[in-house]
Amino acid sequence: MEILNKVKAMFETKTPVRDGTWNPKEIDFLNTCLFMTAKPVVYIINIGYEEYKTKKNKYLPKIAAWIKENGGGPMIPYSAEFEKEVMANAQSIDHEKRDAAAKELGCPSMISKVV
Repeated sequence: MEILNKVKAMFETKTPVRDGTWNPKEIDFLNTCLFMTAKPVVYIINIGYEEYKTKKNKYLPKIAAWIKENGGGPMIPYSAEFEKEVMANAQSIDHEKRDAAAKELGCPSMISKVV
């Protein structure tokens, strides 16, 4: 009950469970609870096709700063439009064929990182 009261206090202050200080026994218990805020956060940023190819987007630095200020986590910029074209060119879900199609288009596919 002590652990759950600590979690409740964290929820009331809008602090994610992952940011708490836990001992190994508490972590084992928390893992059975499956709290969403205990999970790591990954930020997937969809940008335009050309922005992805040129690796230039005016909002990415602002988004990265916001992520850093709000708990951090990995940021993965990708282009859904680019990935759609990669899949159309590869005509397969095979990893090697997707990578080859992406290379032909001039950029790496981010699907593996997203998955």
